[in-house]
Amino acid sequence: MKKTVPVFFACNDNYVPYLDVALVSIKAHASKDVDYVVTILQTEISEEHKKTLTRHDCENFKVSFYDVTKLVEPLKGTLPDVFYYSLAAYYRLFIETAFPEYEKAIYLDCDVILLTDIAKLYDVDVEGYLVGAVYEQNTDRDPKFTNYVTDIIGIPYYTYFNSGVMLMNLKEFRKFGVRDRFLNMLTTYNFDCLAPDQEYINVICSGRVKYLPNGWNKHSFPDPVEGDLNLCHYALAHKPWHYADTINGEYFWQYAKSSAYYEKIRSEFEAFTDEDRARDYQGFLQIVEGIKRMYSSERTFKKLWFDRGMNL
Repeated sequence: MKKTVPVFFACNDNYVPYLDVALVSIKAHASKDVDYVVTILQTEISEEHKKTLTRHDCENFKVSFYDVTKLVEPLKGTLPDVFYYSLAAYYRLFIETAFPEYEKAIYLDCDVILLTDIAKLYDVDVEGYLVGAVYEQNTDRDPKFTNYVTDIIGIPYYTYFNSGVMLMNLKEFRKFGVRDRFLNMLTTYNFDCLAPDQEYINVICSGRVKYLPNGWNKHSFPDPVEGDLNLCHYALAHKPWHYADTINGEYFWQYAKSSAYYEKIRSEFEAFTDEDRARDYQGFLQIVEGIKRMYSSERTFKKLWFDRGMNL
């Protein structure tokens, strides 16, 4: 009997082209001895886009869509949409209850490229942990972000992980009640933070994270690769479909050429202007200003949670 590897993405209509490139890269390294079950968590992807994405289907590679509307609709007034994070960022937190048939699953952001078989990540032993993940590579590069994790979130910066690539131990998620803890913390406190989905899951999973080499979630920074370069993650604003100098951006274009959306992506790259780049920079400055503001906020994780001796 073949091993099944469940892989989840969260996507909206606008991000479908980059998701398609990610799927091209995963399928390029897929083993014929493994069944890959890819589920796209969504609320608004068009039928035309769905048809395009399901062209990847073959005997051992299946793409399907799960409408999370009924799960997130009651929470729309509560879930904060901070900076450039969309509601789709929260979909991953519903995997544990919506898919009881899985004891373990992989979650990936859409802006990734696989350079090896994703089944290798699935095979990592996370027994006793809630999640396998890679530390957030931005936090130790800039004191503003290092201090944000320590002073605003309230956890050691070197334990803060990126939630865009996770090996989720769903069996432990259910035992620990990760989703319910998240919803309770959100509705009770609605903490002031930069990336709510990532911050909440960091706090909830604190102390129960298996840290993986950054080669499993390599951001576009010049840091050395730990282990093999298995997965490139084009996190934050410096996307290869906008910037020619994105580190490891050549891998994106390698697989984009086989995407049904290649011409659209290429056109977007060529149309990206200095004004667009300036807008990206303004977005970064907005984040920096947000951090400064949070030092005077009384609704941070550190002040509302940790300083009051709360625990999970």
